[in-house]
Amino acid sequence: MKLDKQLFDLVAKLAAESPRLRMNYDLRDSEEEDGQRMLNVLLPGTKSAIHRHTDTSEVVVCIYGSAIERFYDDEGKETEMVVMTAGSKCPGVVVEQGRYHSLEATNETGVIFEAKAHKYHPIKTEDVLDK
Repeated sequence: MKLDKQLFDLVAKLAAESPRLRMNYDLRDSEEEDGQRMLNVLLPGTKSAIHRHTDTSEVVVCIYGSAIERFYDDEGKETEMVVMTAGSKCPGVVVEQGRYHSLEATNETGVIFEAKAHKYHPIKTEDVLDK
């Protein structure tokens, strides 16, 4: 499988139909695998809730366009913002285990590769900050 513009455009069409304006594309061989590997296509206007992963770190690399990762303290105050741009000096970040963060699109479509060390499970209510 090629991770190319044709695939990105296909997933972007699905993202445009989603109220969240983003869509992931599973890169695992099966749902039984222990980790997560996916593409996430982010359209302008999308932003994830401020959340954390208490059981794993997360690798996020922008492979097309750009995206913004924001980091927060436990009270929800923004402590850092990283603009990730494909092919730039900073195309990605490692989100440390337990660190609050959010992901958002810039004014262009962005495609990120995400990896986590466990199977998917919904984020617990106590791991989401209301802001």
